[in-house]
Amino acid sequence: MKNILFITLLLVTTFSFSQDTDWVKTEGEVLKITQHRGKWLRSSAVIKFNLENGAEQLGTTEILRIPFIGGINSVGDTITIHYNRNNPTLVKTTIGRFISNYGIYVLIILGVILSIKPFLKKKRVLTSKKTRNYEV
Repeated sequence: MKNILFITLLLVTTFSFSQDTDWVKTEGEVLKITQHRGKWLRSSAVIKFNLENGAEQLGTTEILRIPFIGGINSVGDTITIHYNRNNPTLVKTTIGRFISNYGIYVLIILGVILSIKPFLKKKRVLTSKKTRNYEV
């Protein structure tokens, strides 16, 4: 029963891309970086980029920030972004898009790996007890 529930959950998450729309990859220039303080320190950037028809557009997205080091982007840098063709104000960086698309799968795989480890230890202890009983 647990296996059927797990497989169903895995299939539902695989085929439930309800907001997966048409994203366009382009280059953009970082105009301004803002740091947000709260529970975690986050950085967002205002990015100027050109649409497919040549019009300039501004968008805001979160950028990668390494703890204790800071952001890896600075004002004036050119970065690769993806914007939504239907709503160009929705902008994601390449890393942000990867995390939003595949982050749940990475967490599921880590959960499975970390869950299997105690069972392997338990199996090893049981097999060692059985071999000791036969030796006596």
